[in-house]
Amino acid sequence: MAANKLAYWAFAGAVLVNLVLLFNPGSPGDPAPIVPHRDKIVHFLSFAAIAWTGRRVGIGPTVLGLALAAHAVESELIQHFVLPHRSGDPWDAVADLAGTSCALLLAGRLPRRVAHHDPAVAGS
Repeated sequence: MAANKLAYWAFAGAVLVNLVLLFNPGSPGDPAPIVPHRDKIVHFLSFAAIAWTGRRVGIGPTVLGLALAAHAVESELIQHFVLPHRSGDPWDAVADLAGTSCALLLAGRLPRRVAHHDPAVAGS
């Protein structure tokens, strides 16, 4: 039960971090990144974290993938049209989709945990 609770907290944390990263208004004149394509890496990892933890809490891959694909597009539109000092970038959405896809594929390849069935406990 504790592992299940931890999975839900991890999922909630991944969603919260994603929302802060995507919808923080930013500031004019952000310094040049030290790591090339840092923005794309952050997008990839953020969406991968949601996809991975979402699968751990039992959200189906199709529903999760479609929801994250829609979120990738809407977040870029909000950044472009609503948030000051931010601009939408279609390549960010591509990074979002790549992170989602990779995490869903990896999560699908891992064996599911099998509940331990103890006949002595089951009979009591």
